[in-house]
Amino acid sequence: MARALWSGAIAFGLVNIPVKLFPATEGKDVSFANLHAACKTPLKRPYVCPKDNVNVESKDIVKGYEFVKGQFVLISDEDFDRIPLETSKAIEVVSFVDADEISPLLRERSYYLAPDEIGVKPFELFRQALARTGKVAVGRAILWKKEQLVTVSPLDGGMVLNILLYEDELRPPPEIPTTRPVVITEDEVSLALQLINALTSEFDPSGFKDRYREALMEMITARVEGRQLPDIVRPEAKPTQDLMAALRASLDAAKAS
Repeated sequence: MARALWSGAIAFGLVNIPVKLFPATEGKDVSFANLHAACKTPLKRPYVCPKDNVNVESKDIVKGYEFVKGQFVLISDEDFDRIPLETSKAIEVVSFVDADEISPLLRERSYYLAPDEIGVKPFELFRQALARTGKVAVGRAILWKKEQLVTVSPLDGGMVLNILLYEDELRPPPEIPTTRPVVITEDEVSLALQLINALTSEFDPSGFKDRYREALMEMITARVEGRQLPDIVRPEAKPTQDLMAALRASLDAAKAS
């Protein structure tokens, strides 16, 4: 079994459910090394003190918070452990809400929750209760030296913890240009709804692949093997001039496929 990232408990009311936290995702981005152009040697990235003009090793690095321009207060690992918050070893549930009340903008990262050996029954009871009510639990937890806003929700036979952004971490939406009044006709809405219905299907994530990563690896393989890839002609995305004609053509194509 994978190694747990964190262990603690789900706490709501007087109930404590011992749980462990496991990663639910992993990055698949292709990484590149920075090389010295002259000799193709991978470069190291030392921290350099601009004042003393010396390389600084990790053992000589401390954390500091700039409270005034150019002035820092030093913060140690022990200082983080002394922060007086009661949620240090528990996911403290504060409320239950409908799943669709959580804005997609707030969701940041996902993790699997698994019960500790002594908490299998309360874990399953909690999961079934959430599944039957369609609710998610909203709570707080100290994870990675920060109090995180989290949700706990059922998924298949287990549960998932989502770390949420705080509201003040969201940026306001950009202003939508309104140079002239926009009139949407019923015919346009009707065609748009028909097109949506024609393209509606059950979401199957296995049907989606990272095409850019696959193409990137193909390019890298070609470079290794000395092959030349064909030139790519990228279609130009032009704004739609005749909206109704475009909707009808799209609907016809969707029905044909």
